[in-house]
Amino acid sequence: MDFLLDSAWWVTLAAVLAASSAAALARPLKSARCILACLAWTALLAWTAMTQGTVAALASLTLSLLWACLLFLLTLLFSGVKLMAKKRYG
Repeated sequence: MDFLLDSAWWVTLAAVLAASSAAALARPLKSARCILACLAWTALLAWTAMTQGTVAALASLTLSLLWACLLFLLTLLFSGVKLMAKKRYG
């Protein structure tokens, strides 16, 4: 658990979270953008595994997957609210 004290891991974790949220925040959703976001996410996780170790990579993987699921649910929620407003007032 020494990687928690390493600032390089925190910077890499921020980059992994940004890569995992890129597909959710990109509008309109295109397959090329999703593929590039997945490649960047995979490359950053591989970099984390090589530089910080397996436990750090698993921690980054878990946190980024939780973050991506949260953003996915929020995107569904807001698009549903927007669609309901369009149907009611549109």
